[in-house]
Amino acid sequence: MAYVIAICGAGGKTTLCKKLASKYANENKKVCITTTTNMWFDDDVQQSFFDIAVGANAAVGANACRARMGELCEPCKVYYAGHEIKEKRKLAPLKIEEYQKLCDTFDYVIIEADGSRAMPMKIPYGIGENAVVGANVNVGANACRARMGELHEPIIPDNVNEIIVVVGMESIGRKIGYICHRFNEFYGKDKFLSDNNIEPNTIVDEVLIDKFVNHYYIEPLKEKFNDVKITVYKNAYANSSVVNEKSEFADLTPADDKNMPKKICIALCASGFSKRFGEENKLLAKIPVKLDKSSDRKLYQIMIEKILSTKSELLTKLSRDLSINDLQIDVAVVSQYDEILNDSDYKNEVTFIKNENASSGLSSSIKLAVERYKDYDAIVFLNSDMPNLSIEEFSRFIFNSILNRNKMAAMFTDMPKNPAYFEKEYFDEILKIDGDKGPRELLDNNIKDLYRYYIDPNQLFEIDTKEDLEKLKNM
Repeated sequence: MAYVIAICGAGGKTTLCKKLASKYANENKKVCITTTTNMWFDDDVQQSFFDIAVGANAAVGANACRARMGELCEPCKVYYAGHEIKEKRKLAPLKIEEYQKLCDTFDYVIIEADGSRAMPMKIPYGIGENAVVGANVNVGANACRARMGELHEPIIPDNVNEIIVVVGMESIGRKIGYICHRFNEFYGKDKFLSDNNIEPNTIVDEVLIDKFVNHYYIEPLKEKFNDVKITVYKNAYANSSVVNEKSEFADLTPADDKNMPKKICIALCASGFSKRFGEENKLLAKIPVKLDKSSDRKLYQIMIEKILSTKSELLTKLSRDLSINDLQIDVAVVSQYDEILNDSDYKNEVTFIKNENASSGLSSSIKLAVERYKDYDAIVFLNSDMPNLSIEEFSRFIFNSILNRNKMAAMFTDMPKNPAYFEKEYFDEILKIDGDKGPRELLDNNIKDLYRYYIDPNQLFEIDTKEDLEKLKNM
């Protein structure tokens, strides 16, 4: 009978599932990953997937990894089991009898037992037990399903041996209303939130994280599973060995910066025609609002100064927090306008790139930046009309994008937005983009690989019309 580990919470569950599975496989154990919610059907799943739905008469065929459920599986290898939802590229849960057979076949079964929309914190509806999915395999898009029509999450089977609660430490310093899954559903209705004066703009610290995890996960889990080992994993990306150095997870999350990007360009796209702004060029318009350290400056100047301040803050943070002192960050401004290209205030700090093909849209600026910095490890693209974006949020976005190792990132509200971060693996794809759509299609097509930096939509407010300047004052 398998040793069953259920992983719940937010901010890195899938990654932890895979790390634990690899650890046990390396100990010559037969290991399988499954889910009681939904998980991405990614390349790892595709290569080692039990096609449960085809039953005992399945032919292995061309893919040697698609084994029958009853076959003896190889040790030293990680398998995945579930039901493929092809149109959603997701792995859906097993039926109870299938799950029971899985536990009879493997030494370790590791379950992703929660969903959080890639957010680093979560409030669950309520702990569910004694269930995988029951009779219904097609559980739908809502990640909190379950048993007998009730809302339960996480969904943890009754034969669990160990439960790990994951929380993303990237939450620290950010507003909880934008980075906590289901917060807005509970706000105004939940006694714990009101008793502790936790509001959407409350800034998260480690004390709040500990209270949060204890109240919403640890206490109810202990009540339901009082004889099961329950631990908390604080996920902090590449520097997580610092967070977990005294825990049993220290060997799973070593600090490792050898594969991190060392040369990064932050590129400001400033070639737009600003047709909705009227006859005046919006990039040259003065912004009558004090933003960060900038006051009464032209829009493009405010954006350049934000980038330069972000560069300084980012280098300081990486050196102070991770002892990384060899990161090179260059700033580029791509524009068709001579007044911007010839601004002597920035000639020693910024590389200006002339865009002779601005009429073809935003993609022309993006391509010029990639072609100029094709030997760099990563490029961050920023639109030139977002003066409300704070230096703190922008630097934290790049910091997290570097550390999480997804190699692609975007600020996120209900969909991916600019700023966007790409490592060199995606440069060739970026060069194929045409027209005025920028990298949006590339982000949408790779949503499962995307690190989503959830943020207050007001931070991404764009100046398109003169009326937007008045709106900016009221923000």
